[in-house]
Amino acid sequence: MDLHIVGGFLGSGKTTAIINAAKVLMGEGKRVGVVTNDQGKYLVDTAFFHSAAIPAVEVTGGCFCCNYDDLDVRLAQLGEAAQPEVIFAESVGSCADIVATVVKPLLALRAPDTATPRSFSVFVDARLLHRRLLNLPMPFSDEVIYLFDKQIEEAGMLIINKRDLLSLADAHKVLALAETAFTGISLRLQNSLETREVVGWVNALTSGGAKPPLEPLDIDYRRYGSGEAALAWLDETLIFRVPDGAGRGIVCRFAEALLAGIERRDLAIGHVKLLISAGDVSAKVSWATLAADWRDLVPDLPGDRVSVLLNARVETDATELHRLVEEALALAAREADVEADRVAYFHPSFPNPTHRMA
Repeated sequence: MDLHIVGGFLGSGKTTAIINAAKVLMGEGKRVGVVTNDQGKYLVDTAFFHSAAIPAVEVTGGCFCCNYDDLDVRLAQLGEAAQPEVIFAESVGSCADIVATVVKPLLALRAPDTATPRSFSVFVDARLLHRRLLNLPMPFSDEVIYLFDKQIEEAGMLIINKRDLLSLADAHKVLALAETAFTGISLRLQNSLETREVVGWVNALTSGGAKPPLEPLDIDYRRYGSGEAALAWLDETLIFRVPDGAGRGIVCRFAEALLAGIERRDLAIGHVKLLISAGDVSAKVSWATLAADWRDLVPDLPGDRVSVLLNARVETDATELHRLVEEALALAAREADVEADRVAYFHPSFPNPTHRMA
């Protein structure tokens, strides 16, 4: 089994790229599986892969590096259940030091005929990278930016993603700046919504163009831990009981109210993800600090019951993040009965890798 590890910052488009790459490979007759990963227990991305009929397992409650034994178990479970030829493992968007804590242990501790790391791609939002390389103000604190920089530093291949959200001139400019700044790293400028460009990425992975580096990252764990902890996590399951056919409008107004609350407080969003389901209709909607318009992604929602799984990473206090969600739900409750379940909000604990191999 070929294992392709995918890292990179929150909101950089990793999940979209993986699901489209999986579809490309499945269209070629290959069996594909996915391992998702995040700090919470109820992950939008796992449910999204399941909805696309892509076998997926998850490592929850922390990064791959701090839950290596669980990653090992999930890889074995996925191999037994789905017998994939190709596995994508998507790490937490606030995780770094992947080479020393995940890649090298997998190479050293797993049998050669099991899931073997063949590539390590790191995704970055082209707009954020453009700002960073031009030394323009970033939306995050210095500790979070340190994490952003370190993720890029250890890439086997750097995917400068969402290039369609820049002008053509700026997209080529950021690629030229990256070629100067990141010597020795393979670079791709990509729009992961375009099948042709995803095929190019898949071809690079399978041809060895994104081999994981074996030199461990030089990283200050104190700063790394501070950056992770600065990004509060929240997950929550919501049930909206609505007038028949009114679900789309009510969910959009809830999302708009949540975004408005975050904007009023001038908070930086790592990601906010909604998996919306009503009857036989489901859709994933997500946004980050530099968000494109999202409303067109919300479909018409039939019936009088809509479920929403919410995952959020925002640079703020976790209690404040929960309060913002509660305020948005209070507005939605004027039009619908709202039930909240499986609510969790916290700051990630200090990273403590199971293994770290020099």
